[in-house]
Amino acid sequence: MRKHFDFYGYNAPTCGNYYMDNEVYTFGEDYRSVKRYKEYKNIGFTMALLQHDNSYNGEKWETSSAKKCLDICSKVGLKVILEDKRIKDLSKEDVLIGENGRFKTEEELLKFIDDTTSIYRDHPAFYAIQLQDEPAYKYLKNYGTVYKAVKKIFPKMEMQCNLLNMVLHSLIAPDPENLQSMHKDYEDYLNRFAKESGIDYLMTDEYAFRGNNVLSAWSIPTFQVLANVCRDLGVELRLVLQSFCQEGMIVNRENPELVEGSCHWRRITEKEMYWQMNIALGLGCKEFSYFTYFTKARKALRTQRAVSDGIDGGALVNLDGTRTKLWFATQKIIKEFKAFEPVIINYNYDNSYLFFPEGTDKDSFSYTKEAVISDTSKLPISVTTTKCPIFVTEMKNGNARMYTVQNAGNPIDETLYKKRVPEIEINLGKLADKAKFYYKGKLIEKQVNDGVAKLKLARGQAIFIEIK
Repeated sequence: MRKHFDFYGYNAPTCGNYYMDNEVYTFGEDYRSVKRYKEYKNIGFTMALLQHDNSYNGEKWETSSAKKCLDICSKVGLKVILEDKRIKDLSKEDVLIGENGRFKTEEELLKFIDDTTSIYRDHPAFYAIQLQDEPAYKYLKNYGTVYKAVKKIFPKMEMQCNLLNMVLHSLIAPDPENLQSMHKDYEDYLNRFAKESGIDYLMTDEYAFRGNNVLSAWSIPTFQVLANVCRDLGVELRLVLQSFCQEGMIVNRENPELVEGSCHWRRITEKEMYWQMNIALGLGCKEFSYFTYFTKARKALRTQRAVSDGIDGGALVNLDGTRTKLWFATQKIIKEFKAFEPVIINYNYDNSYLFFPEGTDKDSFSYTKEAVISDTSKLPISVTTTKCPIFVTEMKNGNARMYTVQNAGNPIDETLYKKRVPEIEINLGKLADKAKFYYKGKLIEKQVNDGVAKLKLARGQAIFIEIK
C-alpha cells in the first residue's frame, strides 16, 4: 500500500529556447541546472517528467539532454519519468504484432523494448517511461499490449499512462457511429484500457477553468466516473490538474490548414488550485501532476501570432524563468497536503454526492449539469447549503470513515463579483462525538451543537471529517 503521495509537473525546466514564426529565440539561460531542479523540487515535487527538448529518441546518450537531466535529478533527489518517442509511438501502430504488423511476434516487441531502454534504465534517477498521452479508444489494445510487454520483461518499471477525459465523445466511444451516453462510453473506455493492460491505476487530465470565467461542465463528472471505475476495479486514481492558461486553436480534421475557431483556458489562482486539489484528495487521488510547471514555448501554427500559453503567469513558471504567484500558492497547498498525508492516505474512495441549495438541482448550475447524482439518503451525514452546490465524498479505511465536504462553487465569483462566503451546516447526528475536523491539512477544533456543525466555507475550500 502506498505510504506517500507523489507530485510532479509537465514540462520540467527547459533549455531556455522558445519559438515564433519558425525562428528560435533564447532567454539566455539553460534552465536544466541543479539550481533550477532544486527549485522544481522545492515546490514539493517528488518526480520529474522529461518531455519535448528533454526527451530521448536514440541520439548519442552521453551528450543527450535526457542524460543531462537524469544526472541533475540524481543529484537533487528526484525520480524521473522519461519520454522515449520510440516506445511512446508504438501505441499508434495500425497493427503492432502480426504478419502485417510492426513486429511479427511478441518476442520481437520484447527485444525492441529491451534494446531501446538498455541505455538509460539502470540510471539511478530513472523511474518510469511515458506511454502515449491521451490515446483514443481505437489505440487502447496496442496501448495495453505495450504496457504488458514492458511489465513482462521489467516488472518493476513504472509507466505514465495518461488517458483522455470525458469531453471528446467520439474519441472515447467504442463505436463513434453508435454513441451511448457520455458517462457510459467513458466507463467503457476506462475499463477497456484496464482490461487490455492489467494496470494498477487509472489517470486522466481535465481542466476546469475555462474562458469567460466559467467552470467546465465536464470536470466534476469526469472525476466522478473515473473515481467510480477505480473503486470498482480496485486500482489507484491519479490526476493531472490545471496550472496553465492557454488559447488553443481548433483545426478541421479533414482540412488541417483550416482553423475553425479557438478554445480558451483562463489563468487560475490559489483559490482555483484549492478547488482542484480538494476534489482530487476527496476522491482518493494518490498521485498529483500539474499541466504545466514551465510555460510551454510553442511555435505559432498556421497563424502569425505566437502561442506562448500565457507568458505572464500562464504556468507555475514563466517562459523567462520567473516564478508566478501560482508557484508559491501551489507550494503552500502541497505542504498542507503533505501534513495531512499520514491521516488521509490510508483512506480509499467509496462514493460522491452533491447537495444543492433549496429549490435548485444539478441543472441549476452549469458546472453540475452532467454530474453523477447519488442518493444522499444513504449517507449518515447531511449538508444544508444556501448559495452553492456542496460536493461530498465518502472514503473508507476499515471501519473508519472520512467525509470531504467541499464548496463546489466557482471560486472566481468571490474574486470578481465579490460574492459572499456562504455558511453551510453539516448534520453529523450521532456521529458528532466521534468526529475530527481537518482544514488545510490541520486538525482544528469545531463547535458542534446537537450534532450540527456550522461553518463558512469559501468556494473551492473543503473540510475533511474523520469518524472512527
